[in-house]
Amino acid sequence: MKLSLKNQTIYLLPQRAVYWKEQELLIVADLHLGKAAALQRAGIAVPEGALENDLVNLEQIIDSTDAKRCVIVGDLIHSKTGLTIEIISKFSQWLNKHSCRVDLVLGNHDHYLIKNLPAQWCLIPHHETLTLGPFCFSHLPMEATDLFVWSGHIHPQIVLKNRGDSVCLRCFQISANQGILPAFSTIVGGHTIKKDKNSRIFVTTGSEVIEI
Repeated sequence: MKLSLKNQTIYLLPQRAVYWKEQELLIVADLHLGKAAALQRAGIAVPEGALENDLVNLEQIIDSTDAKRCVIVGDLIHSKTGLTIEIISKFSQWLNKHSCRVDLVLGNHDHYLIKNLPAQWCLIPHHETLTLGPFCFSHLPMEATDLFVWSGHIHPQIVLKNRGDSVCLRCFQISANQGILPAFSTIVGGHTIKKDKNSRIFVTTGSEVIEI
């Protein structure tokens, strides 16, 4: 789905990401690396392979868009307990597989990384916000006077109903100066939102993005 925001060309991608054409920059939110490991340590059964699938998905998006830079708007990791040696190693290998620069705007789940960022993770951390051109990147949604803010945190999803049937789909929530991305992770829950006059809702089916 192609949009024009602040005179910039933006693509909302069905893989739950945003591509900024002029800067060859990919935006994703809420990867929550290590959530499965944290749940398993708590005795909750979680299917294996979620992390690997998410990283393969992200790599495929970078390759297909030829993105030169990727901004993660918060919650790269899920918790300290989920940040195992195996998780650190797998993400390090992923970072080293391509030349795409990775910036991380730290989210509320990333507080452990402020002083404990693994040395082998070749990424650039930003403690609160990152501003590039007309866009500001912040994990938490925020108001800005002259910038368009890209955020995560909410994990927006919407329920569509028709004659007794219903489906819950992840979505992008776009207002005048704010864009909230769906969670990139496949194993996190979502916050159900409702359509209103102040924002546009774009659902992703996994293969296409549709405005509703």
